[in-house]
Amino acid sequence: MLILEIVNIVAIAVMHEPFDLDLISKRLEDTEFPSSGPKWLKMRLKPENYYTAFYKSGKFLITGAKNIDKVNEIVQRVLGKLKDANINAKLKNIKINNIVLMDKIELKQSLDNLIISIDDPRASYEPEQFPGMIYKDKEKGINYLLFSSGKIIITGTTDIELAKKNLEDFKNMIK
Repeated sequence: MLILEIVNIVAIAVMHEPFDLDLISKRLEDTEFPSSGPKWLKMRLKPENYYTAFYKSGKFLITGAKNIDKVNEIVQRVLGKLKDANINAKLKNIKINNIVLMDKIELKQSLDNLIISIDDPRASYEPEQFPGMIYKDKEKGINYLLFSSGKIIITGTTDIELAKKNLEDFKNMIK
């Protein structure tokens, strides 16, 4: 049985016009340029601390939502902050880039034995570098991280129903 849980949604809001990052940094609180230089502007949306990154191209990225409705709410809050700061920003669209999901399975063997038994070039396990098995399904664009606790992290999907189906296939493979 699935206990699939959304851990994070990464989305991009696209505006009709480019952003003036210097203007945004002067008018909005809780913003700062990254140490690498003024290529983008980051902001934490309080009180939840959602991460937002503004780009000159007229896009902003958001992370931290745990459902699709929350994505829309966060975008509207950011647009409201821009409007309150007299910064013109008209939304063109919102695109979901990645949904990070978590599930769990009961493992019957160690990851060392599992990687040998599945013998699949899409799977790797290098415990000296990362504590979980990585399985990259390039055909479907989905990555799985499987830890010895049985926890599974799924990344690279934008469709929850498709992720559920593919997760069942992954679980069947590792059983």
